[in-house]
Formats: sequence, structure tokens, C-alpha cells
Amino acid sequence: MDMATSPITTNEEKRKRTRSPAYPFINLETAITRAKEFYDKEQRNSANVSVANKHWGFTDNSSSGAQTIAALSQFGLLEDQGIGDKRTVKLSPSALRIILDTRPNSEERLTLIKQAALSPRIHQQLWDKWAGNLPSDAQLRHTLLVDWPTPFNDKSVDGFIEEFKDTIAFAKLGESDKVVSEVKGEEGAGAARYVPKVGDYVQWESAGVLQFREPKRISSISPDGNYAFVDGSGTGLPIGELSLQEKPKPAGDLPALPLPSKQTMRQDIFSLAEGTVSIQWPTPLSPESIEDLKDWLKIVERKIARSVASNEGQTKQ
Repeated sequence: MDMATSPITTNEEKRKRTRSPAYPFINLETAITRAKEFYDKEQRNSANVSVANKHWGFTDNSSSGAQTIAALSQFGLLEDQGIGDKRTVKLSPSALRIILDTRPNSEERLTLIKQAALSPRIHQQLWDKWAGNLPSDAQLRHTLLVDWPTPFNDKSVDGFIEEFKDTIAFAKLGESDKVVSEVKGEEGAGAARYVPKVGDYVQWESAGVLQFREPKRISSISPDGNYAFVDGSGTGLPIGELSLQEKPKPAGDLPALPLPSKQTMRQDIFSLAEGTVSIQWPTPLSPESIEDLKDWLKIVERKIARSVASNEGQTKQ
């Protein structure tokens, strides 16, 4: 049989052509419940993804666990770091504010929930398309199957519509919430939400702390549109924590010195309860430079130890 026309090949090609856009596996109400379950076990700490799955009753390699993590990330409730067996997750600042805000009828909490509801790209696109006045389920289904730029698979479209409508209802979104997709900046309401693109220079602010000494260039964006990656780092940065900046100028307005041939800059960021620690280094390094770097890290370790001892001494006084 000619494999080019076999049923297996045809079905596989058809499946690829009708792969639905990324959308949350669960609705927002369920996602917040999962976030609360994580908080009950870990509070503000990070946890390995295998541990997180166990908190939710899933096995290590469960597809439901992976989909739950993806959904919480799409809603902006979860942040992740690392890859493979080293990958960890923790609750985002927005998730913590939603979970810990127990005030009756809290407007702040409701606003955060509305923002979370429109954090998934597909949710925001549909909300913007109809300006908050959604059509019937039948028309929505037709649009997603026929007219959407990346059409939905007919086997998943109904599940998505149910999730989308449940999320919109839970967040109590209405036509008057047309500005939910916008953020309040220093100039007040109405500042357009920044949509990063490759090549932009950005600053990353996490937990109210600026993470970069100078703006960094976006090298790529995750397929779900929720994370951006910058030059020299493999860490995904939440889109909602980035702000557009001007391209940094070299010191003294002199052209920046190019890196040696085949050499690039790498960066690693490690999250602590008190904030984040970042380190940058050129690669590849010579054996001599590696030894020098090891010696320098030992000096940094001693400085950190001395600062801790100093703080403890002041506390006792």
C-alpha cells in the first residue's frame, strides 16, 4: 500500500490540521480551587511538579496533572521554573491575593478574578471580538470551527465553550467589563495592555521587585502566549509581569563590544522566599576562567554568610 495515501497517514495529517488552539483544561473556579489545595500544602513555597501532582491526587506522569499545571499557568495563577525532573511550580502573586483575600464582597479580589478569566489568549480574543456581548453557543461553535484563524477540532470545541462560558460566569464578566483587558498604570485606567513580541526590550517585575539590571531582548514566546524568553536565559517569564523598555545604550554611547566568535551570554534565575537571585556568564568558558569563577562564588558565599550573622546580631540587640 502506498503510505502517502494510506488511512493512517491521512488521519494523522487531518489530526494535525485540526489541532485546537491552546485553552485551559479546567474552568477558572476549579483552577482557583486547585490553587487553594496547593497553598494548603506549600503556602508560598515552590514544589516539584511531581509533588504538586500528588497534592491534587494525580500520579507523576498523569496527563491530568500536566493539564492542570498548564491551566493554572494560563490563568496566571501558577509560575514555573526549570525543566524536566528539575521543574518546580509556585503560586503567583495574583493567586495568593485571590486565595488570601477573605473579605466579603472584596472588589479587589473580584477584579483579580476577572483579570485571570481573560488571561488565556483565546479567552481574551473572544472577549474582544464581541466586545463582551457573546453570541449564542451555536454561533460561537460555528465561528471556532469555521471562521477562527486556527480552527478548533470538532471533538474539543464543545468542551472549550463549556469551560469558557463557566469561567465568564464565575468571574461575573459583563459588557461593562470591556476594560478588563487593560491594566492600570501610573497614568491611571485605560493604559493598553502590553502584548510582547520577539525583539522587544523588556523589564521583568516580580513581587514588586525589578529583576533586570537593564532591559533584555525577547528571543521567543511560548506557544500559549503566556511566557516570554529573553536572550541568555531559558526561564519563561510571565507576560503579565513584563513592561516595554527602550533598547539599552552602551556605556558612553559607544558601540557595544561584540562577544567573541561562537560565544553567547547565559543567565540563570533562582527564586527564594525573599526574592530572586540571578547570575550571568559568557559561554563557553576556559578552564582557567571556570576556576576563577569558582573562587569568586566562594567569596560571595562568605559575604552572604557574614550578612546573615550581622543581621542576627542586630536582632539580638
